[in-house]
Amino acid sequence: MNALKDRIALVLGRLTGQILHLRRKDGATALPGLVSGLISKNLLSSLSKNMTDGVVTISGTNGKTTTTNFLNFILNNAGFMFVTNTAGSNLERGLISAYANSVNFLGGYPKNKQRLGLFEVDEAELARTFDQLRPRVATFLNLFRDQLDRYGEVDSLVSRWQEMVKGRSEPGCIVINVDDPNVCKLQKYMSGDVITFGIEDENLKITELYNVKDARFCEMGNQLQYDVLYMSHLGKWRCNCCTTARPDPMVSAQNIILKNDSCIFDLVVKEFRYKISIDMPGLYVIYDAIAAAATAYALGVKTDLIAESLNQVKAPHGRQEIFVADQKEIRILLTKNPTGFNETIKIIIPDSKSVGINLLAILNDGIQDGEDVSWIYDADLEMLKKYNVDLVCSGTRASDFALRWHLAGLDPRLVCSDIEVSLYKALDNISPGGRLEVIATYTAMLQVRSILTSSSGEVENEIL
Repeated sequence: MNALKDRIALVLGRLTGQILHLRRKDGATALPGLVSGLISKNLLSSLSKNMTDGVVTISGTNGKTTTTNFLNFILNNAGFMFVTNTAGSNLERGLISAYANSVNFLGGYPKNKQRLGLFEVDEAELARTFDQLRPRVATFLNLFRDQLDRYGEVDSLVSRWQEMVKGRSEPGCIVINVDDPNVCKLQKYMSGDVITFGIEDENLKITELYNVKDARFCEMGNQLQYDVLYMSHLGKWRCNCCTTARPDPMVSAQNIILKNDSCIFDLVVKEFRYKISIDMPGLYVIYDAIAAAATAYALGVKTDLIAESLNQVKAPHGRQEIFVADQKEIRILLTKNPTGFNETIKIIIPDSKSVGINLLAILNDGIQDGEDVSWIYDADLEMLKKYNVDLVCSGTRASDFALRWHLAGLDPRLVCSDIEVSLYKALDNISPGGRLEVIATYTAMLQVRSILTSSSGEVENEIL
């Protein structure tokens, strides 16, 4: 009876998604799962049991979508058959939607094929769904302060993750970022395998300390010391009062070169070393890449194939995605918390102070963005005040954003809540061949993409 109910739930969820897709309505990534979940209450658990190759979860504050997309590409090249939610809908209904969209019209999966569930999962949702998903491999990226109105302080998520890993019913494997002390703590509670990843390049250490640092103490309450700090609280850390220290990672990035439009590094997996070049800038892209590599390694993928795949990956939607309109580039940079904002600012800083920056900064306060926007005061916008910035502020909290930029020493040319008007006004001051950088919160990113992709033939998508 339960199996029949599950099939009916999947069929109706699949049908809902197809109707939404045909009508080009928003919600196609979540509503099918909501419909299916209402019909069969334990559907996520039942579906996860049906994955013959198990389930992989990717979770953390920053990098979930990019890491999942990178891993998607690697596993596809490795011949895995999998169900995934690369569109980024990472609550329970989004996971069920991914399952519903992958079945046939009778609610069944293709026979005689290996199946893997590959899901990015919201960091707060993971603790609630962990026992239902029973991941074969659970990858933990990082924990930064983010949407305090929803998640609370970082320490509360750390505690929930620790209890979750400690209480898991099956050994499995976890993949952890050892540069983050909060994430590294998880290995203490793990009875199964642990694969570690991190960065090994002291040339990238931060010389100027920024405001954001979300891991200050060891479990004994002693203050952590950092020999090298890469971003926020990620780096080589130790405690002088106890034996707690960052271990050497099994998978690492070394000899890193960060450029304005790409990053180059050596991927080191135990004794194997490969040169990797990705057409996306930023240190966080490297963290996402080695997280994907470590997860693929945990699944038994050959290191040669992992490296070959990483050299071919592209930016996922809204994450450094580039569009072209009237011979002008528009690059979308998703920003949703202080650490991510700081790293985004580093990306748009030009090599020379004489080069100007054309910037559209959009701040929305929807539920998916976080209704509390006080986090913008924890980011170091002041890094840009010595550059020539043509700034336009937009979004539902455009005025609040404009005030924050003013306090950082940068006054907007235009403040307008209408995102479409702001987009084209920002493009007005750019010559052909120039670039507009768009820093946007989540719902704002979706709005900008919708505007650009719906322009009839005038906009070309450069990166998919």
